[in-house]
Amino acid sequence: MGCWPSHLKVIDTIGVGTLGVVVQNAQNGITIGGKFIADDLIIRTSWLLPSIVVPVSMIIHVLAGNARDFPFFISEADYPGVERMIFTVGLAISGLIQMLFAYRMWFEYRKIQPSKLLTLALCCGIFTGANLFVMSFADMYDHFVLHVITASMVFQVGMVWAVVSHFAIPNANPRGKRIRRLSILVSVVSYVIMNNAVVRAINDLEEYGLDDDTIFTLDRIQDAIDVAAYAEYALFVGLILCLYSFEQDFIAVSKSIKE
Repeated sequence: MGCWPSHLKVIDTIGVGTLGVVVQNAQNGITIGGKFIADDLIIRTSWLLPSIVVPVSMIIHVLAGNARDFPFFISEADYPGVERMIFTVGLAISGLIQMLFAYRMWFEYRKIQPSKLLTLALCCGIFTGANLFVMSFADMYDHFVLHVITASMVFQVGMVWAVVSHFAIPNANPRGKRIRRLSILVSVVSYVIMNNAVVRAINDLEEYGLDDDTIFTLDRIQDAIDVAAYAEYALFVGLILCLYSFEQDFIAVSKSIKE
């Protein structure tokens, strides 16, 4: 990871032919297939898109009458219908954008102060984005095990990404650091609460199983979900704030480069 070249060529197969897509780093952004994408757009999309997609899909899930109860897990909004389309497409794009952002953050900050922590942050960011991408297609109704694994990786490695990046970024922006400290604290506390509640839910899952109907099973463990779901919402907000905090650092870096 730490020795990636600044000029990459990715080959994608479409039908029986191939399409060469040139990906090249540029000042304050990256060029993909001849089109420039600014770092500001990359980082803002990485946190703004999921922060819109998740609540919108949940609201539609409720208004469409598909919600079995409230509160419910975020992934329950990945339900057949309009909400699934928004949930899947939105989070799939978010995963790809987050991987791109992790790379751009590594590429730019290594110019200032290269370190192993920066490389570790790159690996965590790419791993988190990749799991988010897979999770967006692995809904909890049809691919329960894969969904649980990828969702857990998004939350767990996402927190590690935030912590490692916090210490890896050289000359971090004071405002970004303050936001990051708060968001990491919220994320960790929320994850502990959610995890403890989910342990109870898992015990019930082992008792009732998922062989017959996922919704029926979730109804039976709603008491545990009443706690776990709210903790999950707080964890989601915490991780979004972590991504937002990095935007403050990128703004500072961009200003210093212009000056």
